[in-house]
Amino acid sequence: MKKQPLIYRLNVIGGAIIIFLTIRTYLPVMGAKLGLNKSFNIWIILFIITLILSCILPIFFIEKMCEFHPSSQKICPLAFNDLTLLLFGMFMLTILSIFNSLVLNIISKFGISFPQNTIEPIDGFLSFVLYFIFSSIIPAIFEELFMRGMVLSILIPYGKKFAVISCAIIFTIMHTQIQGFIPIFGAGIILSCLYLYTDNILVPMSLHFINNAYSFIMMYMQNKINGISYISFASLIMSIIIASGVYSLYYLKKHNINIFSDIMQKKQKTKITSLFKSPIMILAIIGCSLAIFSQLYADLSL
Repeated sequence: MKKQPLIYRLNVIGGAIIIFLTIRTYLPVMGAKLGLNKSFNIWIILFIITLILSCILPIFFIEKMCEFHPSSQKICPLAFNDLTLLLFGMFMLTILSIFNSLVLNIISKFGISFPQNTIEPIDGFLSFVLYFIFSSIIPAIFEELFMRGMVLSILIPYGKKFAVISCAIIFTIMHTQIQGFIPIFGAGIILSCLYLYTDNILVPMSLHFINNAYSFIMMYMQNKINGISYISFASLIMSIIIASGVYSLYYLKKHNINIFSDIMQKKQKTKITSLFKSPIMILAIIGCSLAIFSQLYADLSL
């Protein structure tokens, strides 16, 4: 990888985000105009293709512009420590989601509410499998290759703390979900720290998959079983996550493992404000912001 200046790399990342946003926005629109949304399964397949292309093309773009090859990322079998880290990560993400729900509940008291994440009614095994692939497997693989494998890696020479926080900010704005800002930003931090600690891209991929699969299953079950039955199911799953999280905290403390040590102990060489010195990155942030507010306008009928 050549030693390009930071502004150059940020411009490249900004260009990659614009490519991501363009594909994710307009490919489904084109599909809808062709009438592909009339069939649920075909519509999900289109979104699977959209998500893959929206990550793969930016990866190729960064690879070409920065001469950084994603094939250099390590994929190793998960060790016992890695499994414990996954339990810890899932516990942390769950805590962040609970905290986010409390914040949204407080905000709603002031008459401000946001659309909730839901899934379309799923009928049939094929539809279930396709939706699971779209919501859980594809994001875990391709978003991690894009964010941790490429974006984080080409920013690391300018400081691990700068790289982790910048990657988390980019990861958050690319999701264009203002109601999930807290858990998404937290996930960006945790996934990056796991990658830096283990030097194994499979670890953040695995946590990303577990978290998305958990969210998908919970929303699916909420549509299938209501009332007390769903509350009992959710309580059981939450109890398992909390118990696993407590165990992981004990294990990590006993073995003196801290995935945040690299970004907490070292001084930050590069300021986060450097993100806004890149004109292409600013355009990318503006584009994502417009996508956020356009969704709010449509969902909330503002």
